[in-house]
Amino acid sequence: MAKDPALLFYTGDFLVGTITMNYEQKGKYITLLCLQHQQGFLTEDDLKEHLEDTDIKVFNKFEKLSDGKYYNIRLKEEAERRKSYSESRRNNRMKNISKSYVKHMETGTGTETGTGNIETITITGNKTGNVNTIENSNIDKDSKELLNTFDKMFSDV
Repeated sequence: MAKDPALLFYTGDFLVGTITMNYEQKGKYITLLCLQHQQGFLTEDDLKEHLEDTDIKVFNKFEKLSDGKYYNIRLKEEAERRKSYSESRRNNRMKNISKSYVKHMETGTGTETGTGNIETITITGNKTGNVNTIENSNIDKDSKELLNTFDKMFSDV
């Protein structure tokens, strides 16, 4: 599974948690949070590169765990919770794909009226969503070619 490009960001919690920081410290803090999200952790060098001795309020937002890496615990928990939720949604979709996703694609019928040559097109699909037959009447040559191309493209899906 690819890395999740986003996480939930609770603006109220951020404002409350950074109320005593100046704007420069808030900028450093959000930068370090983003870096942790991208890398999965922070190193001591990461913190040294971004923080000065006066940035103790920012430094205190990160904990050094037994693996020697630094983490903002809240961000770590939120990223893990989002990953778990995304995986559960993906697993549910995979279990139910034949029941819920394809079922609505079994049969389609359409009629176009007006100045065009198409009067009726009926597309019938089987339970796997493959197109089986195309019935038409009064369809011009270009439309027939398009329908045949469509049928070939999706017959192996």
